[in-house]
Amino acid sequence: MNDASHLIHFTSFSTADKNFQNRDATGFDNLLGIIEKGFKFNKRGTFTPVEPDGELGIRLNIGMVCLTEVNRKEISENINKFGKFGICMKRKWVKKYSGQPVLYSFKGSINNKLLNNLNSLISTTYNLFLETSDSRLNQISLSIADISNHFQAITEIIKHKYENEWRIIDDPQNEVLQKSLVQWQKIEQVNNCEVYSSVSFLPISNGDDADFFILPKDYQELFCSRVVNPSSNKYKIVLLEDILNK
Repeated sequence: MNDASHLIHFTSFSTADKNFQNRDATGFDNLLGIIEKGFKFNKRGTFTPVEPDGELGIRLNIGMVCLTEVNRKEISENINKFGKFGICMKRKWVKKYSGQPVLYSFKGSINNKLLNNLNSLISTTYNLFLETSDSRLNQISLSIADISNHFQAITEIIKHKYENEWRIIDDPQNEVLQKSLVQWQKIEQVNNCEVYSSVSFLPISNGDDADFFILPKDYQELFCSRVVNPSSNKYKIVLLEDILNK
């Protein structure tokens, strides 16, 4: 495991809530699902203040894949947060799709003020559009919103700096990424009706693009029996116990 050249996606990171049931089973199923289908671009709903000291205002719904460049020591110290399962990708693979490090900030910083100002401009220009019906103002508002969305997608108020997070953003203008995405159909029950939608996944060639997989020893046999392409993927296992004991 070369800490300098790898980025890890922990498959049960989002279930860090202490009350979450069956966290290990969820992390394991997520691991198998990513190997088979690829990384899902989860929509991350975030709110940003409209004014420097304002209340939470504009909701940004941004599709992203999150990874981290934590080292062995940081994994060991924060295992309860990260979970026991992970997929390790080479940094150059992440960069291929314009993945980049998160800009860690804090309230009152220049990054935070820039976001606030952008969002204030969105509101101002859109209100002017409503007053004047000048379509050019609406277009300006939409353009500013696009800039704000992208900046927000790679900016994070400091919470857990140890994450050292990287993100691949579902950017419609990223041709390399968009050509690689695969759409999977999703069916949900809404008011007793089936609602169909599509979800974007970034394939990892059934595991071929991954460098290795992190899992506990007691899941090794089950992994080999359920993973796609077991003949090659079983050789990419790195046991969690080996990471924690080094």
